[in-house]
Amino acid sequence: MSDQFNTTELKDIVQDCNINFLLGSGMSMPYLSTLGKIEQFLTGLTEKKEKGEVSDEQEKIIRVSLYKKFFDGAILKNLEILKGNTDTSDVLESYKVFLKTLNSILLNRKSTILNKQVNLFTTNVDVFLEKALESTNVEYNDGFSGRFDPLFNLTNFKKSFFKTSLHYDNTSELPVFNLMKIHGSLTWLKKENEDIAFSLDLGLVKKIKAKTISDDKLIEVDDEKTIDDLISSANGKTPDDSIDEFTTEYEKLAIVNPTKEKFRETVLNRNYYELLRIYSNELEKENTVLFVAGFSFADEHIRDVTIRVANSNPTLKIYIFSHSSNIDEGVQKIKESSNNNNVEIVAPPQKENGDGEMEDEFKYNFNTINDKVFGELLKKIGEKEETKKS
Repeated sequence: MSDQFNTTELKDIVQDCNINFLLGSGMSMPYLSTLGKIEQFLTGLTEKKEKGEVSDEQEKIIRVSLYKKFFDGAILKNLEILKGNTDTSDVLESYKVFLKTLNSILLNRKSTILNKQVNLFTTNVDVFLEKALESTNVEYNDGFSGRFDPLFNLTNFKKSFFKTSLHYDNTSELPVFNLMKIHGSLTWLKKENEDIAFSLDLGLVKKIKAKTISDDKLIEVDDEKTIDDLISSANGKTPDDSIDEFTTEYEKLAIVNPTKEKFRETVLNRNYYELLRIYSNELEKENTVLFVAGFSFADEHIRDVTIRVANSNPTLKIYIFSHSSNIDEGVQKIKESSNNNNVEIVAPPQKENGDGEMEDEFKYNFNTINDKVFGELLKKIGEKEETKKS
């Protein structure tokens, strides 16, 4: 585990490697909440149902309560992101700084062999990245093409953009961001012919919002409880039409729901499966770097793919930013399972707190990653250019 990020080493890596990011829900905090134990609860609920340990009525009550909690914490507030609500500005600004910094780094990349592209893989279904990409005016591929009826197609990724000067016909490649949302997106809208259209106004989210459920039909969900606690809380509650209506509309969302069965779901759905395959293929390339931020690797299917590629590609380098010195179990598994010594966990440095105990000097959140890692990297690249000029 590293507590000092070597930006000098990183400068050489970004000049000579294919650049990839894996971004998780931690990047959209604190405006949007993380899953907490929702995935564990949904998985436990499915297992209990298969064993006959929960009734149909209890299952409906618990499932809709979990959906509603996830909807309220991580989905509904995306409508405010679209509006540009001031509560969203801090997180959106972090995304914008991140993109602008990477764009500048790519513009200064001297390699003529590698294209000026960054792959942004994310399990987030929120719209922060789309809004930030649009507002920073950088070139990006999000899988959609078309003006009046944009449709999603995997062939729309990996397109390059070039700019020709008006007077001398000099051509230069522009930096491009490939946005690949492995678990789908709130901007995706499933059509009857199985196409995926682009939802500009998040109409389905608005429709779900309008489906009200009486509080007495829901149970309280918090991370201190167990699935058995939830089952007990559901005793005596009777589902009504409002629960069926909410669940029906919610399950129309083009997202992979947070359950342990999501790998099965990605295999069944062509787009999810293909995006996961692209993730694997990109990491298989020679001289590739993957930066992981805001992601705990609790997603088993992504963790397994990452471990396999780390072991099969010795030229791959993986940097995982840990929010604190308390390393997540999934992140530890990635490190311990690597046979090529090509996985580095980057945790905050520690200091004495005055009571003889050690504490983190800071936390690796979006702002500190922007400032202490990629901001410092851009400065070093700039210093090198100034040295050459002098």
